[in-house]
Order: sequence, then C-alpha cells, then structure tokens
Amino acid sequence: MNEHEHNKAPNHSRPLLYVPNTLWTRLFAATVVIETVLTVAIESWILMSLWDDLDSDSESNGTMRLQSFLGLYIFALLYELALSYDALRRKNTIQLVGLCICNQGLFTYGLLQMNEIKDTISSSTNKDFGDRLKDVYHIEIIIVPVILGVGTVCMSFFTWKLRAEFSWSIYKNVSADLQMKRRYFTYQVYIALLKFDFFFVFGTQLQILLVIFQAPEDMDFVVNASVIPITIATLVLSAQFCKREKRKSLMFMMFLMLLIVGFLVLILLRMYSPGDHTDFSSFRTSLTLFAGVSLLLMVLTIINSVMCILNFNKGLKNHVHPPKKGKTVSLELESQETPTRFLLN
Repeated sequence: MNEHEHNKAPNHSRPLLYVPNTLWTRLFAATVVIETVLTVAIESWILMSLWDDLDSDSESNGTMRLQSFLGLYIFALLYELALSYDALRRKNTIQLVGLCICNQGLFTYGLLQMNEIKDTISSSTNKDFGDRLKDVYHIEIIIVPVILGVGTVCMSFFTWKLRAEFSWSIYKNVSADLQMKRRYFTYQVYIALLKFDFFFVFGTQLQILLVIFQAPEDMDFVVNASVIPITIATLVLSAQFCKREKRKSLMFMMFLMLLIVGFLVLILLRMYSPGDHTDFSSFRTSLTLFAGVSLLLMVLTIINSVMCILNFNKGLKNHVHPPKKGKTVSLELESQETPTRFLLN
C-alpha cells in the first residue's frame, strides 16, 4: 500500500439504493414490510367500504371523522415504513428505538380505532343498518392491533440485536473516542426527533384543517394551512444547518420551533376554551393526543438543538458531513489523533 492510499480518508458515501445485507437488518425490514402491507390493506379496505356504506345512509354524519382517523392511520403506517428504511440505511439505533415506540403507539391507536369505528357506525339512524356494519367489520378491526402487537415485539427484539451491530459500525467510522461517540449520539437523537416532529405536527394541523373546513373562516384556514410548509421548511433546514454546524442559522430555526410550540399550546387552549365556538367534538381525543405529543417532541428537539450547538467545532462535522474529495487531506490531518478508525476499516 503506497502512502497516498494509506492517508486516504475513509469513504462515508452510501449507495443510492440501500439493501439490507445482514440477518438482523433483513429480519427487521421484512417485519416492517409485512406489517405495513397487511395493515394498510385492511385499513384501506375498511375505509373505502365503510365510507361507501355510510354514504348510503343519508342521515349519517360521522364520515368526516372516519376519513381523518383511518386516513391518518394509513399515512402513519406508510411513514413508519419510510423511516424504517432510512434508519437501517443510516444505521441509526436511536431512530429504530423511536420506531418501536411509535409502533407501540400505533398498536394503542388501533385499539382506540375499534371504539371510533363503532361510534361512527352507531351514528347511523338506522339501527339494523348499524348492526349489520358492526358484524361485517368486527374481525378486521381486531386483526389490525393484533398484527401491530406482534410487529412491535419482533421489532423490539431485532432492534436490540441491531444495537450491537450498529455500535460496531459507529466504532469503525466515528472512532473509539468516547467524547466523539457522545457527540454523534446527540446528533442522531436530534435527527430522529426532527423526523418524528414532522409526522405529529403534520397530523395535528391536518385535523385542525378538517375541523375548520367544516365551518370555514378564510383567515383562520390560511393561518393554520401555512403552519404545515413552515414546519417542513424549519425541520429540513434544521437538519442541514446542524450537519454543517451553522450556529446562527440553527438558532434562527430554534426561534421558529418556539413559535410552533406556542401555536400548539394555542391549539390545546382553543380546544378546551368554553369561549371558542369551533366544534372540536369529533376530533377532540385524537387531536389532543397529536397536539400533546407534538408539543413534547418539539420541546425535546429545542433542548437537543442547544446540545448540538455546544458540540459544534469539535470534530463531529467531519463524520456527519464529510468534505468533498478535494478536501480529504485536511480530514486525514485532523483525524490523526484517532488512528484506530483506520486500522479497523
């Protein structure tokens, strides 16, 4: 090996299409894919069939609640599948743990779904019609939480196995330096929080828009609709500024996050304010859950943003945002204090 090859920086690039290449990554991926295909198929069938059945009952008024509940549930399952692929590709153990918790939440949500669908069917003024619908969909709404419960157990076990596998990968690519590993851990937590922030804030705003749409007020609708693109831009830019260690830019993103937190607080106050005339009754339970989780995650994200800023200019940038090929020489000079990472490659 000549001197040039010996001093070459490690390759941080990833293939465009990731394919699980170990036993535990394949088992985790297979579990999530099977779970998603089965549950989305069942939920989609229930949504379309029950939607048509309720439309045939002209006096039923629960269709909007059913659309939002099942539609958001399907979106959550598909979004979890995308996050699972991303977590395996990036070897992010923290994100895998978050997905296990999220799957447990979907399991609980699936149990609540039984009551939601029963309540919607019960809104039918034709009792015989409602009883027939309950018999038709009884088995399907029980199968969904069963599948999610089994999937949660399997995902948790596979995550425990992948923890050691991904830790070894981080050891090779980040170094054996404990301080650097802690900084990388903080960064991984931050990125995972941003991804979960998106889903819960989006879910909250989607339900708010459905409520407002029933009794539209132009300015109210515009203000609430604008929160979605602002949130997406804030979360995406936060990840990029953290990766590139742009201190002032990230602090501005934190300010926008504080505004989003304030907006979520206003939503909760508005829902339970006796002076507000907007009818939240059909969405109150689900909306409270989403807004509360969004609020908690956003506060944790802001706290983690501060921790990430404190880790700036301490060498982590070379690992999470490696320089281009023309700058690999400087990376090698900065990394001489941890030669172990080169020996393990």
